[in-house]
Amino acid sequence: MTAYRCQLLWAALLLLSCQSSDSPDSTTPDTRIEAEVGRETDSKDVALDKGPLRACTEGEWTCSEDGYVLRRCDQGNFVETHCMVEEGRVCEEGECVEPWRYGAPEWSTCPDEGNGTTESLAEKAAYYDEIAPRLHIHPDLKWIMSINLAQLEVPCPPGKDAPCYDSGVPEAIATHEDVVQWHTGENDGLWNALYMASQAYRFAVTDSPAALENLRLTMEGEVTRMEITGVPGIFTRQFIPPNIPGIGCPAEDKEYEVDVEKDDNQWVKIEEDGCVWVVDNQTQQWTGTTHCGLEKYAGWCWLDNVSQDEYAGHMFGLGAIAMLVNDPEIRATAVDLIEQVGEHLMVNHLTFVDWDQRITEHGLMYPTSMADPPGYLALLSMDYVLMAAVVSGRADLMEFYNQCLLQSGGPAECLPWPLEKPVPFTDYTNTLLHFMGSDGCKSNFNNHAMLHSGMFSLIWFEWDPAMREFVQNVFDVGVMRAENPKAGLNQLNTWYNFMWAAHKKLGPLSDGPAYEAVEEGICQLKQFPASKSQSQKNPADLYPHYCEGRLGNSLAEFAIPVKDRCASGFTWWSNPFGRHSCSEAPWVIRHPSDYLLAYWMGRYYGFIPEEL
Repeated sequence: MTAYRCQLLWAALLLLSCQSSDSPDSTTPDTRIEAEVGRETDSKDVALDKGPLRACTEGEWTCSEDGYVLRRCDQGNFVETHCMVEEGRVCEEGECVEPWRYGAPEWSTCPDEGNGTTESLAEKAAYYDEIAPRLHIHPDLKWIMSINLAQLEVPCPPGKDAPCYDSGVPEAIATHEDVVQWHTGENDGLWNALYMASQAYRFAVTDSPAALENLRLTMEGEVTRMEITGVPGIFTRQFIPPNIPGIGCPAEDKEYEVDVEKDDNQWVKIEEDGCVWVVDNQTQQWTGTTHCGLEKYAGWCWLDNVSQDEYAGHMFGLGAIAMLVNDPEIRATAVDLIEQVGEHLMVNHLTFVDWDQRITEHGLMYPTSMADPPGYLALLSMDYVLMAAVVSGRADLMEFYNQCLLQSGGPAECLPWPLEKPVPFTDYTNTLLHFMGSDGCKSNFNNHAMLHSGMFSLIWFEWDPAMREFVQNVFDVGVMRAENPKAGLNQLNTWYNFMWAAHKKLGPLSDGPAYEAVEEGICQLKQFPASKSQSQKNPADLYPHYCEGRLGNSLAEFAIPVKDRCASGFTWWSNPFGRHSCSEAPWVIRHPSDYLLAYWMGRYYGFIPEEL
């Protein structure tokens, strides 16, 4: 057992011996009511008092001390509107307003950023929105990817030794037909889902028909990503249809060999009989399985053993679509996929069970699995189950969330796993273990991204004031403003900063908007390059070695500004302290989901003015 898992085991055992006094009262009944997104009243819900309070003058109003209840005069009597419980809003100036609009904050636009590009934020967004469907999405693949164009040998500039290369087709005019290699990989679904989220926000801000068409196409790919596995609620890591230039199924039989321990990602093929075929690890022969009914995908291959990483992206993107996109067909598809995930987790006791009826390597989502920190798993499970319950309106999913995960009705033995005691999942946040090693250097920055996105979505869908404030506090004190050099606010991560600023507790009892976080986020967007073609970067020359990361990589003491980082598939997901370098390769062009998601979120939440 690794030292990390030993530490998790010790922490979980310690945790299970007591309950946190900081958790919301587990006996407090849930007061969710039905809303546009489909939230249903649980059978145990307390009816909201909508009756008159006292005589008043027409037009008179008042807000409760916490800002969650609005009282307005109606025909001589005060009538209450529970802004948070009913609408996910807070009371201000006689209205229920979106929390991030409370106080009409005026955000700084980082006017003194001296390292910004000559292009404005809006100009960069317009270019990236144009290039994404033109170059990075093949209409027959239906998901976004980084790409390689053809290399062309060119005369070398003075002082540079031959051979020298450039892109065979200029980025400004290249299309998917010019792609010679698609950067497909085991996290295809993750990056594509984050791109879909960017287009959901873009549509919410602009009503752009182009954004809607981008969503329509990529959502078709999202449906395929689950449908091809033949298991409701299970996405594939990676799928490849036949006869697409620049991408193909693995040629080596070993790639399809059944993995005994289920700790490697293996490919499977779908043959003409509609069944999954694999290479038997004993006979080394191709063997048909009983997992059939997939004739629609005959000739395709896909990668099994899906992990938490993909789900963090899928649920973030699908949740944004469910909340923001009013196209009935697209929204209904998103709701259906979210519901399938929620039902899968409920039926399988918070695990992801693959096509071969085995739990995936990184599919243990219950807190005491020791697969990851208990608090991290608890928060992600809460996010996925609550989201499914809300958008589907299913009473059984909401009951699973309330009675099992939150233990709202008192102690309930509802999960069969060892060490899993009937305590609210909120208690597990005492063992978040978000920052590992000296100064957080051994932290898992993939988990950082998953936890940030999961808490953002959980707060978005959670309208119970006590539970919402609990998660907001974990996000704030435990992650963003934690007493650690690797805290979220120290990572120069625009996405993190915008997510926190949007869902930070605001209102009369808060410490106010996240002004500095938003300004820093805008500064980093100003630095963000106007093209994601690979350029030479040598951060190791600029930022000295400080410590060793969990994978043995060299880290700087402070986060490296965006202008000095190598281009990656999703800048906000990568370790910002990493000192790795990259050479110039203009034919390699990363997809722009990172810039687009941060930009359009900033626009939606009012952080970025249209003219900036």
